[in-house]
Amino acid sequence: MKSTTSTYENYQYNMEFFCSFLTKDETVLIKPISTGKWSIKEIIGHIYFWDLFLLENMVPEMKDNSVLPDFPDHDTYNQKAIESIESFRDSHSLLEEFVITRNKLMDKMESLDQEVTFTIGKNKRNYTPESFLRMFVEHDMHHMEQIKSLTD
Repeated sequence: MKSTTSTYENYQYNMEFFCSFLTKDETVLIKPISTGKWSIKEIIGHIYFWDLFLLENMVPEMKDNSVLPDFPDHDTYNQKAIESIESFRDSHSLLEEFVITRNKLMDKMESLDQEVTFTIGKNKRNYTPESFLRMFVEHDMHHMEQIKSLTD
């Protein structure tokens, strides 16, 4: 069950980046990063909601030669994510839940047999837990760059 450390370390690093916003004031976190864009809180909520989807729907199916469910429609799912974060009293409570969920997801991913291969939906491409997670490391990084451009 040896994991490819760099992908898991990057996922951990990404979580730590988002955790750095625990020290920021709520007014900073709810301000859109630019006109028509999400706020930092919404970006974190979006990532949290995808982590939750992976934890509940994808990871349990990661067995050798299995077919994972298709990803939901991204636009619809992202809208649900933005609506769901309204249930958090503030950005800090969202961040705390994000950390709990991300840690659970990382624990589950790392405990998988890293040699198993699977596909997603009708896609014929084979994934391993590590190559699957790499997609989400890159997704995190895309949003991290958006936030960094705001804070630089």
